[in-house]
Amino acid sequence: MPVILLASSCNKIESLSKDREALEAEFLQNSIELQGLDTQYAALDAHASDQIQPEQQHAEWVKKNTALQQKLADLSKTCTQGDELLKKVRSKLEAYKALSAQ
Repeated sequence: MPVILLASSCNKIESLSKDREALEAEFLQNSIELQGLDTQYAALDAHASDQIQPEQQHAEWVKKNTALQQKLADLSKTCTQGDELLKKVRSKLEAYKALSAQ
């Protein structure tokens, strides 16, 4: 009977050895795939560091928006002053026309 036990345990060892080899091959394949993903991630991370962060971009937009609003306010003031000058010129022109017509 001991011979049968030895034979059956040898079959288990062979089976386990084959399973181990398959697992090691799968582990190696997964390690290679993981290294590739790590490389891709590092490339994306390096690319992301070159880009402006959303908070920084928002701050720049707020700054530009404030400058544009100030410029618009200045232009509106200039237009209002121009309109007032045109009203004065028109009233003087109308007075001149009235004097010329007499």
